[in-house]
Amino acid sequence: MRARLVPFLVLLAAFAAAPAGAQQGVTDAEILLGGSNSFSGPLAFTGEQMTKYGIDLYFKVVNDGGGIHGRRIRTVYYDDGYKPQEAVANTKKLVEQDRVFAIIAPQGSPPVVATLGYLEEQKVPMLFPYQSSPVTRGKKYVFQGMTVSDRSSVMMIDYLAGQRKYKRFAAIYQDDEYGKSFLTAFEKDLGRHGLKLVASESVKRGVTDVSAQIAKLQAAKPDVTFLVLVPGPAAQALKERQKIGWTTTLMVSTGPLTDERYLALAGEAAEGVEGLSLWPDPLTSELPGVKLYRQHMQKYFPKNEPNRYSIAGYFAGMLFAEGAKRAGRALTRDSLIAALEGIKGFESGILAPLTIGPDHETQKQGFWVRVEKGRFKTLTDWLKSE
Repeated sequence: MRARLVPFLVLLAAFAAAPAGAQQGVTDAEILLGGSNSFSGPLAFTGEQMTKYGIDLYFKVVNDGGGIHGRRIRTVYYDDGYKPQEAVANTKKLVEQDRVFAIIAPQGSPPVVATLGYLEEQKVPMLFPYQSSPVTRGKKYVFQGMTVSDRSSVMMIDYLAGQRKYKRFAAIYQDDEYGKSFLTAFEKDLGRHGLKLVASESVKRGVTDVSAQIAKLQAAKPDVTFLVLVPGPAAQALKERQKIGWTTTLMVSTGPLTDERYLALAGEAAEGVEGLSLWPDPLTSELPGVKLYRQHMQKYFPKNEPNRYSIAGYFAGMLFAEGAKRAGRALTRDSLIAALEGIKGFESGILAPLTIGPDHETQKQGFWVRVEKGRFKTLTDWLKSE
């Protein structure tokens, strides 16, 4: 009898310690958030920067300032290596064992799409996923983190086909939700200009040898070639293009490639690559929010160089904190959703003023950049995706 009684008493004590009617992941002292992300595999750098040096950087600032309505924010993350099945297992563990309040900034279209149904069934918010598939749009428990592929496509095609008058477009893309969502959007938006893709070549996730695909694309003679890949294969594509002397196409990066660190994997072969950037230059921008971000990085992580993935995570942390503050002391998942939906004209000092509409998208703009001597040079003001 005693052996049975002890676990019961421990469980009873745990319930007694929690406030009456408490929301999972919220106590009088803290808010617990979690995420499945890439800390190994092709997006490991992105995952580490977004979480430890981005989200957690902002939460250090918040916690040192007294927290949100007296609660500190704590995070727990697990590595999925950019594998959907691992992301599902991690997400279930976070919800059912760690009992998190919400999932924050999971990464990559395949892992995010794989966990979406489960989180909707559990009514657990997925906050600011760093992925590009439009499948997250307009869902009650999801607030998208980065500009989704169809919005990016509108800006990219209207700029390249409209303003710059390019006519022949091709794409090399990852053969999954990430690549296919961009390919579908490109085809639709090119159609608005009376154009179509002259060639497209797929790459299986995890493959790095893309020489055959590059040779086929060169034969199609496109003016513009979209790189819808993760960093490793993209770097190989740029090196292969340089190797065969293919200089007559403009290489345009998408998704996780619009960052100097990743394009640097290709060395000199990345020079001249263009793309749609979602974030101001974290090293040189004089925007007040970016300057504050650099100050916080210098204070808490002085050895880590500011970068676009870190500032994306920092912004995600900022948005969560803003929503939680507006939700008030009686924080629930529903009150957080209502608070985020009420954000209008929010001034972050990093991006243009933010209004979150029924689509739950937090980013709808970008600007055009080109790699010059290893850094992105800004070529346009903010482009419109409406």
